[in-house]
Amino acid sequence: MRDLEAIESELARARETLSTVKGTPAEVYSRIVGYYRSVRNWNRGKREEYGQRLAYEPEVSLRNASGHGPAEKAARAGPVNCVPAGVTLKEQAGDARLLLFVRPACPACPSAKAAAGRLGLPVDLVDAGTDEGLAEAVKRNVLSTPTAILVSSDGNELRRAGSVDEINRLGEMLPVAV
Repeated sequence: MRDLEAIESELARARETLSTVKGTPAEVYSRIVGYYRSVRNWNRGKREEYGQRLAYEPEVSLRNASGHGPAEKAARAGPVNCVPAGVTLKEQAGDARLLLFVRPACPACPSAKAAAGRLGLPVDLVDAGTDEGLAEAVKRNVLSTPTAILVSSDGNELRRAGSVDEINRLGEMLPVAV
């Protein structure tokens, strides 16, 4: 049987060995725009996008493919309330407001502003071309303009739209979790 002193000296040797271990850099390949390429050769934006990808989990994916996953998820999430016909997004959203991230050089942003205005919600324009706007975009993980985020009165994200069509669809009646 080993005593405490022998264990501690063994641990010290192991720590010393670990501090000098050097590995070999691994080349990581992933699919980008239809073909596989080394991640280190990707541009900065695509590398950031790669970092946000979710890992594939076979068990979860197989459950979802069999039709059991979403039902299990819905059961855990609690009841879902479908919005009755005729209820507007403003009534549905309550005190929510829309954050619309735009840039002066964005060709789709004027149409997005018009679409956001038609929703009947308070709209806060965030110019992602300024330092303050960029900081807010980074905080909310906005990667392109226009992007509209429906936020509750306490600042939590309720829904997100990344195009004029998606902003228009925010006004459609969608199920809302209770």
